[in-house]
Amino acid sequence: MDVITLLVAVLVNALLMLLALAVSVGVRARGGLQAWQLMLLGQAAGFGLLITATRALPLLMATLGVMALSGSASAMTLAVGRFLALPVSRRVLWAPPLALGVVHVFLFPDLKQTTGVTNLTIGLQIGWASWLLLAGVGRVRWRWLCGTAALANAVLTFARGTLVLGWPEIYPRFLVPHPLNIAHLMLLNASLVLGTMGFLLAHRDAAEQALVRLASLDNLTGLLNRREWMQRAGRALGAADAGAVLLMLDLDHFKRVNDERGHPVGDEVLKLTGEVLRGELRASDLVGRYGGEEFCLLLRQCDPEAFGRLDSRLHQALRRRCEASLGFPVDFSAGAVRVVPGESLSAAIQRADDQLYRAKHAGRGRTCCAAGVL
Repeated sequence: MDVITLLVAVLVNALLMLLALAVSVGVRARGGLQAWQLMLLGQAAGFGLLITATRALPLLMATLGVMALSGSASAMTLAVGRFLALPVSRRVLWAPPLALGVVHVFLFPDLKQTTGVTNLTIGLQIGWASWLLLAGVGRVRWRWLCGTAALANAVLTFARGTLVLGWPEIYPRFLVPHPLNIAHLMLLNASLVLGTMGFLLAHRDAAEQALVRLASLDNLTGLLNRREWMQRAGRALGAADAGAVLLMLDLDHFKRVNDERGHPVGDEVLKLTGEVLRGELRASDLVGRYGGEEFCLLLRQCDPEAFGRLDSRLHQALRRRCEASLGFPVDFSAGAVRVVPGESLSAAIQRADDQLYRAKHAGRGRTCCAAGVL
């Protein structure tokens, strides 16, 4: 249970976790898992350098070692930020390792100050990562696992720094087999495993969410695809949502855009249409790409006056957006019906499609409505 043996165990453990991740998800893993791999690499490098410092070049090896450990704590914060989609400043990541390296060189003759400042700095870094994980954690299992392990690690690291600065006679040196040293290194070994397990769970959850998005969203417009829209709209109508309006719209002369300007331009028109629809509709409304250049909207609790304003905004917004981005305006024809209580989704779609047919034959660029919509 001597400290050097535990340091070697941490180094080996970090390398094994790094190897396990390389085998299971690949060395080119992106996002949070890539940052966690950097954290493991920093741990292995840091403790390897500290072990070397006990044999040769103590100032250089120890300084590089504490910088690597501080860098690994920054990599942990980066991993948390990426998994939680939180912005992490590069200055926050690079400043602590660089500053700690400079301070370590100046304080190196005073072992008490060196050890204390190093542990307090790294403890604060790990504590910040644990706070990000545990703040508003809810029931997310991987956040509890990683956050608790990081918090325990931060507390013991900070305690070492406090003890060596405040009571050096009790805790004189880092390599002394003090109970706090032993407990901290044993916990660090465990936290490497727990953290790797936790971030693998996070990676799996993110992959599952990505698959759900791929299965439910149209990859070009970002709107619901036809199958998902039909399922959600059917459930909404089954909930007896009185006052719902079903709107089917079709982009005017879309085939001509593809033929004369090329399919990439046509794809851009579809993307802009998706952006306009998402920007103008409420969160409670359902919008999806029904097929080709046709879109379906289910507008919840939509009175005639509100529908009139929305329809006007949609026409104007699409024309302006395409004119500004592509150099030519695009408009649409649409048909709208108010869903009758108890009416099936397929029947409402057929009625809306009939109104869309009327709009096209009336000259396009307009919305035709059944009785009760306006």
